[in-house]
Amino acid sequence: GSISTIWPMFGVANQLLATIALCIGTTVILNTRPARYALVTALPMVFVGTTTITAAVENITDNFWPLTLNPATAFTGYLDAAISVIMIVCVLIILSDAVRRWYQVLAPRRLGQTSA
Repeated sequence: GSISTIWPMFGVANQLLATIALCIGTTVILNTRPARYALVTALPMVFVGTTTITAAVENITDNFWPLTLNPATAFTGYLDAAISVIMIVCVLIILSDAVRRWYQVLAPRRLGQTSA
């Protein structure tokens, strides 16, 4: 493929990295500050994550999957689609683990206890 084939994947990777950074920022805020301050990073994280994952899925279906129909570009299409799916899965794993941690931090606060 050419740079025009892989360039959209770089954009998705960059925005997913931003989602991870906002996720880490939210986790740090929840561990060190009052929970209400976490909205400063959590809301942009939800927006960026949702729009980027949607764009990645559209990128796979509109850009990479059609490449698999041509035998000359089939390998490139499968490879780009697989890498995009791997990126999405990795971000979803990180986000689900972060949500689990946020629950561990916030649940004792609701009960009037301190978290460890």
